[in-house]
Amino acid sequence: MKIETKEVREGKHTGEEVWICHYLRPDLDKKALRNVPPTKVLIRSNDELPKNKTVYYSEDHFSPINKSGKVLARVISPVDNTGYRMRAGNELHVFTKENECIAAWNDQVDRVCFELETKELMAAKSWRLQKEALRETKLGFVT
Repeated sequence: MKIETKEVREGKHTGEEVWICHYLRPDLDKKALRNVPPTKVLIRSNDELPKNKTVYYSEDHFSPINKSGKVLARVISPVDNTGYRMRAGNELHVFTKENECIAAWNDQVDRVCFELETKELMAAKSWRLQKEALRETKLGFVT
């Protein structure tokens, strides 16, 4: 089941183990703004953050859980850093089940792959037209 990230940000799911993912690449000429593959995490209160860490726009944050079940110290914010002032950035996708998270991840990646394929085809068409126009400017041999 998908969990609204807003509920996580409001502290309604503190202490729960969930799955998160997010692939965001609005500009195809640049690297992804956020690349969080499906990851099992623990939702933790920001009160547990080290003094040198700050998570904005949220009461909670995520900490990954490794394969042996140990919670890691890494801090993952529920929103990315594209926000400003009173507007939070783009939210992570949060799920209770791994298979739902993987399906959402694959959908996000497929959308970007489709956009890249479209861009690739458009570039090839443009280059082909330029090449044909250039060939038409060739002159014949004068004897």
